[in-house]
Parts: sequence; C-alpha cells; structure tokens
Amino acid sequence: MSITPSSNRAKAYALLLVNTVIWGLSAPIIKQSLNFVSPNEFLLARFFIASIIFLPIFLLTSKPKSHNNWWLLIILALLGTPLTLTPLYVGLTMTTSLEASILIATGPIITILGGVIFLRERVNKMEKIGLALAISGTLVLIFGPLTTISLTVSKPSIIGSLLITLSNFIWTAFCLISKKFKTDTNTLSLVSYVIGLISFSFLVYSEGGSITQLGTKLIISPLALLGVTFQAILGSIVAFWAYIKAQEYIEASEASVFTY
Repeated sequence: MSITPSSNRAKAYALLLVNTVIWGLSAPIIKQSLNFVSPNEFLLARFFIASIIFLPIFLLTSKPKSHNNWWLLIILALLGTPLTLTPLYVGLTMTTSLEASILIATGPIITILGGVIFLRERVNKMEKIGLALAISGTLVLIFGPLTTISLTVSKPSIIGSLLITLSNFIWTAFCLISKKFKTDTNTLSLVSYVIGLISFSFLVYSEGGSITQLGTKLIISPLALLGVTFQAILGSIVAFWAYIKAQEYIEASEASVFTY
C-alpha cells in the first residue's frame, strides 16, 4: 500500500506528540537529579544505559548500509549530544525552572526560522499563524513576569541563560543538517548515544570522577537514578529517535511549530 502525504503527516504528528510529552516532562526531572550528580555524570549514565539498550534493537531492526557517511554522522552526533546537552544541563543548574522553561521555549522558533532561511522551506498560512502564536506566547512568557514581580538577575543566572540559548542554536544546526542530508534515523541515534557515552566519560574523568563513584551516587540517590533512567529510555531512545524520525515525513519548521 502506498503511503500518502496525509499518512506521512499523521505519522509525524504522532511521533512529535510522543516527543513533546516526554521532553516536556524532562526539565524538572533533570533539575531534581542534578542535586545528587553533576551534569556530566548524569549524561554519562544516561548514554551508558541508552547505548546498552539501543544496540540490540539496532542490530535486530536495521539493515547494514555501506553508503553511510560516517564523518557526517559523527559530526551530527557531536552536535546533537555533547555540544547541545552540556551547555543545556550546566545552564539548568544556574537558572530557575521558570527561566529555563522560557529559554527552552525559544528553541523551536530558532529552528523554524533556520528551516525557512537555510533549507528554503515554505511556510503556509496555517503554519504562519502557528509561528505567530508561538512567538507571541514566548514573548508573553519572557516579559509577563517582569510586569508583575521584581526579579533580581544574578551573574550565574545570566551565564546560565546564555548557555541554554547557545544550546538552542546548536540543536537547530543539528536538526537542519540532519534534515538536509536525510540521515538514517536508527544509525544516527546509535552513533549519537555512543558519541555521548565516549564524550561524557572523558568529561567525568577530567573532573576527577569515575564510573565507580557515579555508580555509588546513583545507588544511594534513587531520585538521580530515576531521572537518569527516565532520560535514557524515554528521553533518548524514545523521544530523540521520534523527533529525528518525524523529520523524515515533514519539514523541520513544521516539526518545530508542533512543539507549541
């Protein structure tokens, strides 16, 4: 049976709905876990678990492809995992939940504009309305609290905000490049998890940590272990994969509009 454009869009929306729900729950769970482990320790444990679980799934469901551009996959994996997540997680430790939510909400807007500018994606009337609503909602989130309460902006908060904004731009680069070169979803996911595992292993050891210390922290801190497991299985294997897969069916800008 042939796949029609409408069925493609339905698949994409279903995948994006799963992604949006899971990633929408992630920020408070991550912030709670970071009370017990460092950002790099959290991410090391996350990608260790994700790699172990996803590898057999990949081997059972994916056919070998000799034409994979491995350098491109490695670059994308670096963009999508350590280069996006390190500033995001460090930024989360330096900002409030409100500030983090506001800043993360600007990410899809950057991706939408990037898709229009660099991929020449067309935005139809309904998508323009969605984009306008998204930008308006984000502006309300940003400036609304300033009209009702007095905020004291600290230096760490400013640095944290800049780090989260940087993460948004790097994630946009990842989305646009992966969309442009039509990378295989399963292969990119696996390479991303492995690159994440290698990168955060190095960063944890550079901090003077070790796998043994991390394991001990997770054992004595059930909330940290719960957060790591949530992000490894749902945040990475399910939500990350779902977002990449959805981009096979619709434009990057449309996928980002859906987030709102």
